[in-house]
Amino acid sequence: METEKIEGVILRTTDFGDANRVVTIYTKDFGKLELNAYGCRRAKSSMSGALQIFNHITAEISHGAKVSTIREADVVKFYSNLTADIERLSYAAIFFEIVNRMTLPKFPEPELYNLLIKSLPALNDFDARIAALAGVCQFMEFTGFQLSYFKCAHCGAEIIGDAKINLQEGGAMCEKCDSVTDLAYPENVRMAFAKMLTFDWRGELNLNQQQINSAEEILWQQVRGIIGKELNSIKFIRQLQKN
Repeated sequence: METEKIEGVILRTTDFGDANRVVTIYTKDFGKLELNAYGCRRAKSSMSGALQIFNHITAEISHGAKVSTIREADVVKFYSNLTADIERLSYAAIFFEIVNRMTLPKFPEPELYNLLIKSLPALNDFDARIAALAGVCQFMEFTGFQLSYFKCAHCGAEIIGDAKINLQEGGAMCEKCDSVTDLAYPENVRMAFAKMLTFDWRGELNLNQQQINSAEEILWQQVRGIIGKELNSIKFIRQLQKN
């Protein structure tokens, strides 16, 4: 049976049976893989601590006729704050669910892999809400779903001052082209998107509350339009914010 070594970040886990788990990993060399890990939930399993969401791991896998299996796994980096705080975990889960839902299997994107690796320390150590927004914003750029933030999506004119965003048109709308159905897009929110798109993940990204709320509303509506429904992770954080 063919085996190989992989390195990646765990996007999602799903338990099945008494002690097994399906693990979705975004890998450095092979893109997104869905792998079975038999017996990994047993206390004595050497893989029990490694195969958790958000972990950066290396693993040995084997390929069968129908499924691929994780044989061994070791943690490269464990981000303890992400699992210790429900709000931090929830925002990280939004970013990772979006990546999982909007990527194809076995289609490697080195820029996306690097984004996941670079974003994890920010999600773990700084404001996870801002880090998740920046991660989604940059992810959209890599995958070609990026909105037009700085030029009118309809006529191409440069956006100056406060404006609107029309998700169906693909981004910002100038005064000449905007309509009553557009989302508010103040100048300082456009500045926030500029910061998020160019953020190099060194240090902390600072945004004010209006920038955060507006950017979040724009991005979450965009994701819902692409996928066709609101993600479970976004529903959960909305409920968490109400309580």
